[in-house]
Parts: sequence; structure tokens; C-alpha cells
Amino acid sequence: MTGGLLALVLTAAPTGPSLERAASAVVEKLQQAGLEAPVSVHVEAATPALARAVSTVVCGRLVAAKLECDTLEGVSAEAAIERARARGRSTLVRLDVEVSGTTLAVRGDALETWRNVWAGESPGRSDRAVALGLSLDADAEVLAFALPSTPPGPLPSVPLELALTPFARLATVPVALTAGDLDGDGRAEIVVLLAEDVVVYSATGKPLARYDLASAPPASALSREPFGALAITGTPPRLIAWSGRRARAEVLALAGGSLKPQGVLDTVPLDGLAARLEPGLNRFLPEVQQGGRTIRLPAGFQATSTRAGATLLVWPDGTASLGRQLPPTGRLVDVGTGSALADVDKDGVPEVLLSTARTVGDVDELRLLSLAAAEALAGTGQSPRSVPATWQATLKGRVLVMCGADLEGSGAESFVLGTWLSDGSGELFVARRVTP
Repeated sequence: MTGGLLALVLTAAPTGPSLERAASAVVEKLQQAGLEAPVSVHVEAATPALARAVSTVVCGRLVAAKLECDTLEGVSAEAAIERARARGRSTLVRLDVEVSGTTLAVRGDALETWRNVWAGESPGRSDRAVALGLSLDADAEVLAFALPSTPPGPLPSVPLELALTPFARLATVPVALTAGDLDGDGRAEIVVLLAEDVVVYSATGKPLARYDLASAPPASALSREPFGALAITGTPPRLIAWSGRRARAEVLALAGGSLKPQGVLDTVPLDGLAARLEPGLNRFLPEVQQGGRTIRLPAGFQATSTRAGATLLVWPDGTASLGRQLPPTGRLVDVGTGSALADVDKDGVPEVLLSTARTVGDVDELRLLSLAAAEALAGTGQSPRSVPATWQATLKGRVLVMCGADLEGSGAESFVLGTWLSDGSGELFVARRVTP
């Protein structure tokens, strides 16, 4: 590093987890330096797990301080500058993390990308750096993250096969899908959104009810392609339906063979995340609510699925994050919006069924992975096609939506998915486990 150096020696809090203490110290000094948001954080460490853990905790602290933040992975420290600038980030924080014995060392610098010079520069001066440095005891959590992991390899042969069967033909494209027990019979109903029409099916594929969402106030802008969201929540169960053509979500109850309006909402609850549709775009806004707190995700997302504490988020750029905390870290590449988690073998650990991010062609590909294999791939930024799948299949059309559902009331879930066919129509399929 050349030029003038503005050194900010970090002092961690005396107690608390090592990562939290280090992150708090970094954020405090960044604020003292007067750095501007939004911020990108790039971390290099001996293991991807340690790098992801540090970047996630630092970003979480920045978000808690009301400073917009995202993380950069899969690029060098030098390339991170251009990546942050391309994302419109005002500040890039680069950290180098080392664990030596029982000592955690965090060193790095900060860069104001909009000036194309080092952070801390005064007008008329150049090439000054903000240096960050911290050393503290590494606790058990840090030492675990620092342990080298075995890269993902061929999956062991397990008796887990799926049978893909047609469920219902649709006149138009399915834009949202959910499943849950709406009538209290212990079996899930399947609900599909078609532009502004909501259709409820029984577990056997019989249409039970239909509802037109056109009575809700219109959206301020319409997306180029249909978009929307569905969720089933509460006791007694209520269906939350939001068409991208409408400004608010409607609350519906299934009674007497029809869906009856119960009110409106400004958010839709998606697996514990309260989210809002972004007007004019086929995605959700990056600000979500979880457990009463606001979390800003790295970008607007298009689909989400949560099981057993693991969350899959699919982004508009054809990548997906899979993790157990928010904001998420790590990326799977070539993942489509028609992807989800479901526990098909009833062992308490969900499986991951992924479609592709392709936008052309008449067929799509499905690949089933164990949760462990998918998380390992996300940690190294690889494609699901880089390892053997537990099960795979191809089918006509593009898979746009997917969810998990307990259709038999047995506790074992199936995957329900909706496709967009070349003639503009759609079709629903169910992927059930084949008993070995």
C-alpha cells in the first residue's frame, strides 16, 4: 500500500463471541472514518466458511447500524473494487482474516469506490488508505470455521428416487404456488396464482375454489412478466394472495367451497419473512421483516423456501443462496425460480430440488441434492451440475414455481412444481418419493 496511511487500530469489546466482537470493532471504526453506505464487504481467509462467517457478521452489524451492505465472494481483493463499483457501492471494505493457534487476526482497508481512491481522502489529496487491524482470542466457533473442509465429491448412493407425475393443466402461466391445509382435513391443498386468478386444488387434483384478485387496488407499475406471491398462515388458516398487478395482498378463507375475502395486507409472509412485491419488477423488495426486525438482503429476490432452519433464496441473476442465517452468504449458480426445499424422506433434514436458470429452450432440468451437498456447493460458488445428483429429470417447458407439500398427511413431503409451456399455457406436476 502506498501514499499516506490513516491507521485505525481496532479495539474489540472485552466480552462476547469473537466474531461479534471483531465485527463490532470494524463497524465502529468505519463509522468513525465517516464512510458512506452502501457498503460491500470482501473477506479472504484460510477457509471459505471462515470468510463467509466474518463477512456475514460484519454485514449484519452494518445493516443493524442502518448502513446498506452486501458481500462479495468468488473474486480477488483487487477485482472486488470493480465489482463493488459495478453494484453501485460507495464503500468497499476488504478484510484479511487469519487464525494462528488460538489468535484471530483481522486486517484490511477501506475504499471509497465513487472517488476511485482510498477512503479517508480529503479533496485535493490522493492515495490515502484507511487501515484496519485487530487481534483477539479465537473462540471455539472461530476455530471450527477455520478447520479445512473436504470439497464436495460424488454423493453416496442412497435409496431416494422421485416419481414425476402430472397434476393439473393450466390455461395460463403459473406465477406463484403454495400448499397447506386450508380446510382442516389434515391434508394439504395446493394453491396456484394465474396472473390475477387464485385456484385451489385438493391433494388429488380436484379444483375446489377460484377467486379473482382484481378487486384489490391496482399497482403503481406493472412488471413485464406476471409475478405474485402466495402464502398460507395462521389458525384458522388463511391464504394470503398478492398479484403483481395489485398494490396490496388479499387475505382469503376457504369456506363452503369458495374463497371469501377477509381483508388486505401490505406484506406477504413467506416462510417467516414478511416481504413486499417491488412495483414494476418480478421480484420482492430487498427489505424484509423477520421476527420483528428489518433485514436488508443483498438484492431483491424472486423466490424463497425454508425448511428446518435452512433458507433458499433465488436471485434475478440466476444464482441462489442457501444458508441458515440472514443476510445470506455463498451462491449456487445456474438456479431457477422453480426450486425449493422439502423433506421427502421424513428424516427431519430437507432435500433440495433445483431447476435451471435457462430462459430459452423447450425443456428444463431438475436435480435433487442432499442439503449438505447443496450447502457445500453454495460455499464454493459452484453449479448443481458440478456433482452427481441423487435424482434428476427433464420435462417440457420452464419450471417457474415450486413448493414442498405434505399431500398424504403422513409427514413426508412431495415437491409441487409449475411449468410454463411454449404455447403460453402451464402445467402442475408432483414429484413424490418412490418407496425403495
